[in-house]
Amino acid sequence: MGIPLARAAVCLPLLAGLGSPAVLAQTPPSPTGHVVSLEYEFTVSGLRAFRAEAVMRMQGSRYVIDSKFSKEGIAAALTATFNGSNRAWGQATAQGLRPQGGWSWIQFRSATRTWQVSYRGDGTYGEEHKPPFTPKSYKTVSPDQKRGAFDPLTAAISGALAGHDPCDRVYPVFDSKRRFDVTLRRINGEKLSDGEVKGAVGNATVCEAIMKRIAGYEEERLKQDAYEKNPPKLWFSALDGFERLLPVKMEMSTSFGTVMGRLKSYTARPMTDEDRRTMDK
Repeated sequence: MGIPLARAAVCLPLLAGLGSPAVLAQTPPSPTGHVVSLEYEFTVSGLRAFRAEAVMRMQGSRYVIDSKFSKEGIAAALTATFNGSNRAWGQATAQGLRPQGGWSWIQFRSATRTWQVSYRGDGTYGEEHKPPFTPKSYKTVSPDQKRGAFDPLTAAISGALAGHDPCDRVYPVFDSKRRFDVTLRRINGEKLSDGEVKGAVGNATVCEAIMKRIAGYEEERLKQDAYEKNPPKLWFSALDGFERLLPVKMEMSTSFGTVMGRLKSYTARPMTDEDRRTMDK
């Protein structure tokens, strides 16, 4: 239950509006700066299991996004420790999203590891693993396969920063070990129940997510497309004070039951001097 549940929990923010470097930033961040905070909760059979948080700081064309996730409730009590935090930064300009870097810190049981990525203008990037990581020969991801892919957090926020519709697109992701594509396929529009998601505005756009493995997997798993028979469903909605579509709800079937995710809390506020100092750290 541990790792599958963790993957379910990070699925919603990861698929929040995946984009590509060619996507235009139609609505760039405010020149004066603002901060959007999101908190998601995940349950299995109605019991708390996981939480994920993100803080998006945006000033002019600059963005810095911080996120973290952790087990809680039944998952924390019955499964191995699995926690993490991430940061991504760059610029969202009229010419498109220009990521500059990102890092992630993961704790599984008593072991921790970090991965830092720096983006280059030609679509490639440098990487640093601590401790050092050398993949097995049959799990190697080539530089050409990595080219143009985003780290998970940059992928997660690219749609919101660019202001495009998240559905009916195919998006490349590299998570430090594995390369995969995610297709968000539109299902329909749906009105959320009153009070279901605080701050949601208008009808929600509903998509299903198909993941196709590209490289970094064992050969027998490489031949399969994850969740193809029963893909996760994601609901996207504008929020009060932030007009771009963000994920507000998720439903995902797993071997241990259906994982439900929803946006538990949301705030949007002007940037403070402390926020500016945080962006420069």
